[in-house]
Amino acid sequence: MTTGSLTVVGLGPGNPDQMSPEAAAAVTAAEDFFGYFPYIDRLNLRPDQRRHASDNREELARARAALEMAAGGGKVCVVSG
Repeated sequence: MTTGSLTVVGLGPGNPDQMSPEAAAAVTAAEDFFGYFPYIDRLNLRPDQRRHASDNREELARARAALEMAAGGGKVCVVSG
């Protein structure tokens, strides 16, 4: 059985340098990122990390895709404002 993970990271309204250590660790560990375009763009992702950005009105489809990827063994991060 493959075990994946799904973490929700809130970026908040503040300076990106003020991200909590827990949120920063989740971003470092994740392979795939789901979220609204501007939220994903606030992250400095590595070349091996994949973006799955979508419009703000696509929450259900985005959540479903993130859950399916995590259930399949992926290390997934859902980014929120």
